[in-house]
Amino acid sequence: MKNSGKLRYAAAVGFGVVALGMGGWLSSRDSESGEREALSQNQEVRKRQVREGVAVGRSGEGPALAGVKKRPTVGAESAETPARPPFQFDRKGVKVDSWVAEVRALHGTALTPREREAAMAFLAGDQVPEGMGKGSIQWLSDEVLTALRLQEPPWKGLAAALAEAAFQPTTDPVVRDYIMQHFGHWWEQTGAQPEIESALWLGVETADPTTPGTALIALDNGYQRDQRADELARVRGKALELAESPNATLAVRSTALSVAAEGGGREAKELATRLAGDSSAPLILRRVAEHALKK
Repeated sequence: MKNSGKLRYAAAVGFGVVALGMGGWLSSRDSESGEREALSQNQEVRKRQVREGVAVGRSGEGPALAGVKKRPTVGAESAETPARPPFQFDRKGVKVDSWVAEVRALHGTALTPREREAAMAFLAGDQVPEGMGKGSIQWLSDEVLTALRLQEPPWKGLAAALAEAAFQPTTDPVVRDYIMQHFGHWWEQTGAQPEIESALWLGVETADPTTPGTALIALDNGYQRDQRADELARVRGKALELAESPNATLAVRSTALSVAAEGGGREAKELATRLAGDSSAPLILRRVAEHALKK
């Protein structure tokens, strides 16, 4: 993804992280040399540990996602048994560093149908290593998503499988946010897919703390890249709606305002002007508004 797209992902973070890193984020979104100080929740986990609304179907099912079939894993595609031990999530006493190293070793390989199914269960929170803390699970989830994207040959059913895993009742909202980020990367890798777009629009409608903003960024980047003006206008209209919404989290409102302002539309400029001059508005929102007015 282009540097500007990567930097805008940093906007989809919680209030505390955004507030601390806002100054660097505002100056770095348009500068390739700017430091990414507004860290995502995933980056915070990595720094600490490594120093490196939705339309719901029948009870117990995920959302009704257009064009997405139920998890197309076992039997959906043939995959040869790799010349390595099968990767398993049901082992005990394995440290997260070891898990991450094993997952990274899978880059460029073809996971078996059983491994893919286990990965989806892990991402959905159904199969979690015993004793692993929440932060470690979130970190490992991001690594698993990267390994899934880097399979060779690429897994044609990945978008549909991730779309289902993302919206299970057991899926951690932070992991769902990561899936939206990886949908953006997958879109850039493979081109537009109906499953990717549908899942991202569902992500926009969630009540998660950061997922709607992350999904907006992926959609905005994808439609810009594909030069789909009508869809791009739709994204920025939705972004404007969320930026004005008192029910959206501060992280989502800040990200949405940034996305809405990308097009330089009159309504976005008016909202930015109003927020920049509102002393009662949260500081971060005022800073984003001020930045938007400089475009």
